[in-house]
Amino acid sequence: MGQCYSVGLKIKVKHNSEEKAAEALRLHMLQDDKTEYNFEEFADFGVGTEKLDDLIRNCLAGWKSSPYCMEEVSGWKKYHNDFDASYGWDTVMKEMFETLTPFLEDQSKIDIYSDGYSIHGLVENGKCNWIYN
Repeated sequence: MGQCYSVGLKIKVKHNSEEKAAEALRLHMLQDDKTEYNFEEFADFGVGTEKLDDLIRNCLAGWKSSPYCMEEVSGWKKYHNDFDASYGWDTVMKEMFETLTPFLEDQSKIDIYSDGYSIHGLVENGKCNWIYN
């Protein structure tokens, strides 16, 4: 049994920082010995570990069977997914956002909704601020 999540992520990566952001997130994920990211299963349907979009998709549990979507408008990328995952997956998404924060423009944000609570992260002045409801 797990927990239901709905997540929205809106980010704009600083100029010439996408590769650095991908490398930072990849290293974080590879060194995280408490989380199973299912790299092999994601690779089976074309989601790798080199591109930032793929790494984000992994953290947002973007399986083929979930309603995962990503769109880009005026340099801003918007990601959304509704999914079931193990309890505590909100920590994985928070750590992803915190890892990416140094590479993100101000006003980048993440909204995580789960059973009975929500977590909202916003980049302001280059720092991540959290609100818990």
